[in-house]
Order: sequence, then C-alpha cells, then structure tokens
Amino acid sequence: MWTVQSLQAWALPWLQQRGVESPRLDGDLLLADALGVERLALFLDPKRPVAGEELARFKSHLQRRARREPVAYILGRRGFWKHEFVVTPAVLIPRPETELLLETLLAHFPPAQQDSPLTLLELGVGSGALLCAALLAYPEATGVGVDISAAALAVAEENGRKLGCRERMTLVQGDLLQPLQLASPNDRFHAILSNPPYVRTSEWEQLEPEIHRWEPRQALDGGADGLAALRRIPSEARPFLAEGGLLAVEIGVNQEEAVMALFEAAGLQGVELRLDYSRQPRVVSGRAGSG
Repeated sequence: MWTVQSLQAWALPWLQQRGVESPRLDGDLLLADALGVERLALFLDPKRPVAGEELARFKSHLQRRARREPVAYILGRRGFWKHEFVVTPAVLIPRPETELLLETLLAHFPPAQQDSPLTLLELGVGSGALLCAALLAYPEATGVGVDISAAALAVAEENGRKLGCRERMTLVQGDLLQPLQLASPNDRFHAILSNPPYVRTSEWEQLEPEIHRWEPRQALDGGADGLAALRRIPSEARPFLAEGGLLAVEIGVNQEEAVMALFEAAGLQGVELRLDYSRQPRVVSGRAGSG
C-alpha cells in the first residue's frame, strides 16, 4: 500500500531523472492536489494510505510533469500577489517578478491617499492577474484589459468573476492600444501597466522546456531584439495618460537603456528603473506631465 511518505520518496528521484528543477516541491504540490489537500497536510499525516483514484490522479500529474508541463497548468491555478488565479495554456503563467509592476503602481498612487477612483489599463492582460490584483488593491478603481487573444480574455473574465472584480473590468480584444480611442480627456488613464513580449526570437529555443513547449509564444516573443512591443508602447500610451499618470512596463535582460530612452523620447518624465529581488533590471516607469 502506497502512503504519502512513500510516494514522496519515490517521486523525488523519478522527477529528478527527468530534468525537473524543483522535484521535491513539484512532487508535493502535485500529490497534495491529487489528494485534495493543502501541502502542509502531507507532513501532518505522512502515513496516510493512497490508493484508487487518488493514486491514479497523482500518477497522471507526474506523467504530465515529466513532459515538462508546468505545475501551474497541471493544477490549473497559480498564486499572484495575495490571490490565486485560474491559468490555462492560453495565458502566460503569472510570475513573482511581475508583482513589481503592482508595487510600482502602489508606490505611485498610495491607496490610502486616493480621493477619487483610479482608472487603470493593462496591455496584454493575459490571465488578468495583474489587473485583478490592482483592482482589489483599489476597491473603487475601474480597469480596462486589452489582449490580442480571445482565449486569454476568457481566462481574465473568469478570474475577474471568481475574485469579485469583474464588474469593474472592461475587456477588449486587440493589439496593444490599437482598439482604444480617446473621445475626450476623461477617457485617459491614471496608470497603464504592461508585461509585454520581450524575449528575443533567437533565444526562444534556449528557454526552459516549460516555457517554449507550453507557454503562449505570442505573449513572450518580442521579435529580433525583444523590443517589438516595447518600442511601440511609450509613444502610443502617452496620449492615453492623464496628467501625472503612470506608465510602467516589465523588461528583459539588457533592455533597460533602450526602454528608458524610448520613455524619454515619448515625453515621459521622471523615468525610473526598478530592480527585482534578484537585483535584475525589471520595471521601467515614467509619468505624464501636463499638456
């Protein structure tokens, strides 16, 4: 009879042999999901017997992970900021580094100091994790999420509904800012955020199998130099920013100088670079002046 403990001991080397980088954590997460419990429960009851449907479910999870399918897609969920989001292969898996975009927004507009509701825009909304987290941080705010993928927008809609912020979200299909129009200055946004595609095309096959085999290339491949979307965003976004409004984008390796120059060329002020917790350049931000 298999137990939690014996399955943990068996799964660890099995996943290691298949090149999985975090075999212990992944095995535990997949086992906990198969049992319908939190990971902590594995250690509280290590002698629990596992058989039947639970064992079959765990073995199915392991087979999928052996093909290097990301754990988030197997489980169908991923944590971001303080919340848990539905994820599918139609959307990029939310990453801790992207939380820096939300931190940048919160620093620019401290929630306790807001006298009127903010209007937010996310370009490439994907799962909706960033936009939903922002709307939950600002309970009076409204947001627009744009994505070129209809399948991604469906996931964002599901997450908005699940987390109770769907009524404050408007989801639009299109390429960056192209589907949006300014009818009046009142249509401008207090903040525009984006984690656009920024991987260089030549680097695609060099990425981990979890990325290049499974995650949507459209959300990651930024063209020959990785700047195809980043080159457009500052100039296209500037007219949509309210006075004092924030533009913040996530960037890739060695892109900070080029992106900061693009922000300055678009007339954005106070252009700043923020490092992530690995001390890597991660977010470039700037604000719109008057006029």
